[in-house]
Amino acid sequence: MALYHVYRPQDFSSIIGQEPIVKTLENQVANDKTAHAYLFAGPRGVGKTTTARILAKALNCEKRKDDIFDPCNTCESCKEISTSRAIDVIEIDAASHTGVDSVRENIIENAQFKPTKSVYKVFIIDEVHMLSTSAFNALLKTLEEPPDHTVFILATTELHKLPDTIISRCQQFDFKKIPYEIMKKQLQGILKKENVKMDSDVLDRVIVKSDGCDRDALNLLDQLMSSGEKKITRETASLILPVSRTKDTLAFISALITKNMSEGFSLLAIQANAGIQFFQFAKDTLQLLRSILISSIDSSHSSLGIDLSEDAKKTIETLRKNISQQELICLMDILLRRKQEIKTAPLPQLPLEMALVEWCTNGLSENMNTDQREKQKDKNEVEEEKVTSKTKEYVKDKEPEKPSLKERVKHIVSHNQMVTKEEVENKWNEIIKRIESESPSLSFILKLADIHEISGNQITLAVHHSFHKDKLMEKACKRKVVDIFSDVLGKKTSLDIIITETKENPREDKELQDLASAFGGEIVQ
Repeated sequence: MALYHVYRPQDFSSIIGQEPIVKTLENQVANDKTAHAYLFAGPRGVGKTTTARILAKALNCEKRKDDIFDPCNTCESCKEISTSRAIDVIEIDAASHTGVDSVRENIIENAQFKPTKSVYKVFIIDEVHMLSTSAFNALLKTLEEPPDHTVFILATTELHKLPDTIISRCQQFDFKKIPYEIMKKQLQGILKKENVKMDSDVLDRVIVKSDGCDRDALNLLDQLMSSGEKKITRETASLILPVSRTKDTLAFISALITKNMSEGFSLLAIQANAGIQFFQFAKDTLQLLRSILISSIDSSHSSLGIDLSEDAKKTIETLRKNISQQELICLMDILLRRKQEIKTAPLPQLPLEMALVEWCTNGLSENMNTDQREKQKDKNEVEEEKVTSKTKEYVKDKEPEKPSLKERVKHIVSHNQMVTKEEVENKWNEIIKRIESESPSLSFILKLADIHEISGNQITLAVHHSFHKDKLMEKACKRKVVDIFSDVLGKKTSLDIIITETKENPREDKELQDLASAFGGEIVQ
């Protein structure tokens, strides 16, 4: 018999990792305050159906005394439920009984009859989200006004697919993944009972690979123990539980980080010929990049739930040293966007090829936000002064002299000085003229704006309409306005927009009328 059957919990105290849920159910059973309908939601293999069976046993246990919550597991009722032979505990797999006819026959009609020999007739509906809309509608009335002798326990891994009308009629309990330490303690106890020893790093791999799913962990443990060895070493485990194949993914990440397009294209071609699923390949790539990103913050989290070999961990450590956190974020942003295009692309590898070219050519500069561009602009300000007159549109016939070090330092210092409200007000007209020459529509909006506050280098403007704010906060528009502010004031600036309450304002009305007239219309009151 499989381990997850042998060591399946038979009472509330044996359930691991779900303490708040167990405590609530224990109190309800002990105080005879159970609900008529429960909804157990959460990941697979964490104990939803097991908890439902234990609750059914506790409700129907023949020997359970008052103020006691655990079933005795010795009476006939408990034995029948434990072995799935109980007539009054009906388990239904909604995945194979999705239609309304199945719900009427197996649940609604059956619920009207009293239990054959138990106190309660319990319906455990697994994967309830698979029911059709008409089936949910048929079940709704029974859930709302069930017979006194029935209890419904719905279990699902996809809570978002359930109608709100169903959820609102149940007591909802959200099951969580089993924490690492709790699962490790459980597996160590099972190994001790089975008289099997296991290397600690192998046990760690089993826990990591199970990803918080207790059933998966027990299945993996069962596979390893099937070798017949009384001591499971790393070598033994590698034959049954190979480490995830991350070599190709790491090679692709290495090509991205070193911006080696040729190598990257070759790797993608090899994957295409091998017939791999590029959507999963992109997902694995992002998962490893996330591992690199977080390990750059805290090296103790190098694997982050990924089953990696020692060589793979060393490769990740090397790659981490060759890319900054900001570059990693930009690279992941490109891959996230391109990954969504894989399923609809004419060639599945095309979006990743485009991501490779996009990143290797100008990925960082194109994905910087305004503040990051300003920092980069400041960094390159001195080098820009070296550009010859032939590469600039405004230069005179004679090539200008190279600025002295003193002048360049003076320029950088002045560029980082604070901005005052008086400076902005004095140069407001000049700013408006500059903006008007480049974007008339933006100038009309700024003419209606007020200087609300200057804090450090941030200029906060107040507008009266949300669509004005939306326009000014558009990426391209905001960058243009900030660049003009910085150029006219001679200092680096940033911009924020707020909305003030609209009031009777003759100046505003006149400006709006001018705006309407400019486009051949008028303001209608």
